[in-house]
Amino acid sequence: MVKKGEMMDVDDIVDLLSIDLIGVVPDDEYIITQTNKGEPVIKNKKAPSGKAYIETAKRILGENIDVTIPGKEQGFFVKIKNIFIKK
Repeated sequence: MVKKGEMMDVDDIVDLLSIDLIGVVPDDEYIITQTNKGEPVIKNKKAPSGKAYIETAKRILGENIDVTIPGKEQGFFVKIKNIFIKK
């Protein structure tokens, strides 16, 4: 939906709200399965959403961890560009 222009992407939302981004949690199947079990998604080591919650919590506690944006390209050249262009 983002690619079709039907929905804002993470960068659009951050720009609109003028806030610092502390994390992006992907909406994956593990959120539903863990909720159905009555367990927090962070208990599932395979869950991308659980990893995102843990990384967000670490950022809130002051750790310097890069934010991973689901669906955002992270190819070789993007990674090289990011090394030289830091915000």
